[in-house]
Amino acid sequence: MNTFLLWIGSGIAILLYFPLIRGILCGKIEQNFATWILWVALDGIALGSILLQGGNYLLLVFYCIGGSLVCASLLYTKQFKWTGFETFVLLLVFICLAVWAVSGPRWGTVASTLAVIISGAPQIKDSWRQPDRQTGYIYLGYILANAFSFWGGKAWTIEDRFYPGMCAILCAAIACASLRKAPALIPKVEEKVAVTNSC
Repeated sequence: MNTFLLWIGSGIAILLYFPLIRGILCGKIEQNFATWILWVALDGIALGSILLQGGNYLLLVFYCIGGSLVCASLLYTKQFKWTGFETFVLLLVFICLAVWAVSGPRWGTVASTLAVIISGAPQIKDSWRQPDRQTGYIYLGYILANAFSFWGGKAWTIEDRFYPGMCAILCAAIACASLRKAPALIPKVEEKVAVTNSC
């Protein structure tokens, strides 16, 4: 049963990348190659550390594959920029590697997972500022993928449940921000203009 749940979650995860890749290739979605390659690096650190512990790694394999495909599509469409956020995420990558080297793979898993959560904070902010139902539905799917992986873990240990559990929380935050009803600012502006004209 555990293996079945892990494969269901991983299958859902990889399928959710294709709407994003299609949108990038069609010019409908703008992302940043630098950001995504750093996210893949963080997932790779988490994957390596969990593999060494014999933990729940299957979902991360598909996350790394999907993230790499997104990177390839961004490279193809020449969507690249480097900002202070990318520098911050790069610093997190080096910190995670240092923690792993000094404290071992278990703390490497903790550090890389927390780094993924921290680096996802701007996505929550952007989704709150510009709610988008399509993005929200995709992240609802990621909640499901992480939930299957979480319950597919063999034990209540860091290497089996920490990554999917934390990512489920992150995806829930992004989904809630994306699916919220945007404030109706335009009608209020139009109403103010109408009153001004009548005066």
